[in-house]
Amino acid sequence: MNISKEGIAELADYEDLMLSPYLDSGGVKTVGIGSTISDVPDLPKWPWTKKLTIEEAVEIYKRGLKKYEAAVNAALKVEVKQHQFDALVSICYNIGTAGMRGSTFMKRINAGLPSDQVVSAMKAWNKDNGKVVQGLVNRRKYEADLFLSGRYKSGGFVDLIPTDARHKPVYRLGKRINLLPYI
Repeated sequence: MNISKEGIAELADYEDLMLSPYLDSGGVKTVGIGSTISDVPDLPKWPWTKKLTIEEAVEIYKRGLKKYEAAVNAALKVEVKQHQFDALVSICYNIGTAGMRGSTFMKRINAGLPSDQVVSAMKAWNKDNGKVVQGLVNRRKYEADLFLSGRYKSGGFVDLIPTDARHKPVYRLGKRINLLPYI
């Protein structure tokens, strides 16, 4: 399976869009739509002043999604609906391929356990550096809702967020843009 256009936009909405390199909540240098060194090998060499276009950020993001789609496809032993696949790619993008492969939620899916048991295990992935992060709690809630109901909340929109002199996102200055024309 491949992530749907709606899934691409939904995941982008969880990540936000920043056109300059920034430090994520865990202190990792990131750019675009949550792209790190695993998606942009020379990212550590990028100057903090480098600016991407929306098109460039989306292209990097879509290229990076391929490995997460492949990892989810390799881990799944049962068929899932498109919206469930999209939710799984989203969580995999956030926790990594190794975390997803060994996860309780993937074991529960493959064992054919009820969806409520699957999403309760998904929601346990709410920490960064060992601490519960409200943003991850919220993201797992939205991913669980997508997995259970098929409701895509973003409508194709994402927050375009500027960064400050410390390379941190300035969320209060963000603006909503329609990402669908770029996907």
